Amino acid sequence: MPKRPPQFVPPDAAGFYASRRGDQVNALLMAQLAGLLPDPTGLRVLGLGYAQPLLSQWRGLGRARWVASAQLDTPLTRRAPLDNHGGFAVPSCLVAPDALPFDDLGIDLVVMVHGLELANPHPLLRMVWKVLADHGRLILVVPNRTGLAAKDDTSPFGHGSPFSASQLDRALQRALFRAESTATALSAPLALLKLGEQAALMADRATGLLGRRLGGVHLVNACKDLYSGMPVEAERAKLAFGRRVTTLASSASSCGSLSEKPGS
Repeated sequence: MPKRPPQFVPPDAAGFYASRRGDQVNALLMAQLAGLLPDPTGLRVLGLGYAQPLLSQWRGLGRARWVASAQLDTPLTRRAPLDNHGGFAVPSCLVAPDALPFDDLGIDLVVMVHGLELANPHPLLRMVWKVLADHGRLILVVPNRTGLAAKDDTSPFGHGSPFSASQLDRALQRALFRAESTATALSAPLALLKLGEQAALMADRATGLLGRRLGGVHLVNACKDLYSGMPVEAERAKLAFGRRVTTLASSASSCGSLSEKPGS
């Protein structure tokens, strides 16, 4: 394998998903997520991390009551999307992982991609728990520590701290979430994308039958575990400032509603 030049810089999420390879990866993810995503009709939907590419290709998302995407303020996810990927246009903003600017219990569905592995997972999950309605759902896309995707640093999934299946289950349980259904994606080598999306999808599904351990990324549909005991943890004191958007990732007019109550 030829050595990469010293100036090699892996693409950020915006650059990756603007490429043909990024489009193909996004299509594979959507194909595998289809069985986990609910009907969005009437839901308040939030993408978190870098979820715009997935949300833009979600058929029927226009029937949702409210849709927005909050990019985490990390080097990988900070830059705004370069286009809407030919699909549904999603307004976006940039947020701190420990200060989501949304009303408590105000979101019905959170779709998190390129989030959990790039931030301190427990505070982020607790903030999601706080803004998610009691009946709400959390859809997670997380690189698998033992999968191939986490070893490919030319894609966003090859950065941050990947999770094994057991590590992810424990992180969810600690944050008072319960995984109700799981799947995998990107299980086959991404080099198969050169053969076409259909060939890569067939290989991905076949490899995914081998279990969560060999999946490239974990796909999880989780709900709040409302009847679990609350763990007692020491927390540092915080000043009583309201949560706010750190800066806008796109135009202010398109994201202004993020500071309002969803559905208003």
